[in-house]
Amino acid sequence: MIQGSMSMGVAGIVSLASMLVVFAVLLLLYVILVIFGKVATRKGKASASPAAPSAAPAAAPKQDDSELIAVLSAAVAEYERSKNNPFIRNRQDLD
Repeated sequence: MIQGSMSMGVAGIVSLASMLVVFAVLLLLYVILVIFGKVATRKGKASASPAAPSAAPAAAPKQDDSELIAVLSAAVAEYERSKNNPFIRNRQDLD
């Protein structure tokens, strides 16, 4: 435990110094990330050789999702039906 007390002026200076350290470290991390980003893009451009243009990928066939929608809707309906609903007093009210 720290013995003694700090005046408001000293406490303010300590707080400002702490915030300055935090923002300085954040700025340093930002600069490091920017440098790494530039180095990575530079290496990517230098190592990439001009490749022959590749053919466009074939379009995926359109799928009919109506069966999937029906299954999911039935599952949600059954889940909602099985909950303890305070407005339903008799199980036969559900059918």
